Amino acid sequence: KLIRYLATVVHELGHAFTAGILGGRPKHITISTDTSGLAMYEPPIHWDRFRASIVSAAGYPAPAIASLAAIEAIQSGHSKAWFFFSGGTLAVAIIALIRNVWGFLWTAGAVGGAYYAARELQPELLGGIVAALAGFLAVEAFRHAFTQFSLSRFRGTHCDAEKIAMFLRLPLRATAFLHLAATTAIGAYALRQGIEPHWDEIRSTVEDLIRTS
Repeated sequence: KLIRYLATVVHELGHAFTAGILGGRPKHITISTDTSGLAMYEPPIHWDRFRASIVSAAGYPAPAIASLAAIEAIQSGHSKAWFFFSGGTLAVAIIALIRNVWGFLWTAGAVGGAYYAARELQPELLGGIVAALAGFLAVEAFRHAFTQFSLSRFRGTHCDAEKIAMFLRLPLRATAFLHLAATTAIGAYALRQGIEPHWDEIRSTVEDLIRTS
């Protein structure tokens, strides 16, 4: 359960950073002990529905995008830099956005862990950890988006897809499906990028297991 907070933090940072990029003012992020989260932001007076929809849409794909970034870091030999960057991003989130006690404690622990890993662990082990986190984030992005799609049968859940559907006057179920499809596509591409260079090795291992069984 502890590692699942990572996907929640990344999800909420997706909302907050996108709001800031589009001219809004991120205010705070809450991370609850049940692994749910909430990002609050203040839109400017001239804010339009399209930008509000983009901010709402940014949460679920964010862990999948982080997964793809992690895979790219591994393949370019920058696993240590990925840990420093991730730790720095979380440290900025603590200072500027995260306000509740549990969110602060978990994120501070993650920053400390990332700093320790980047300083003390061997590059091969770091690469393995980054790969594991990348796969985890891709799977969690899909799981969260699929849960939203399942909930979209009902009104009043206040999920991101419901907000987008309201802003753009779209059918809720179709909006949730498109959200799921986009998140799944990014996560699947990240997993493909991570697995493809090792496909021959994986296939050889599987064939050996079949022959010996």
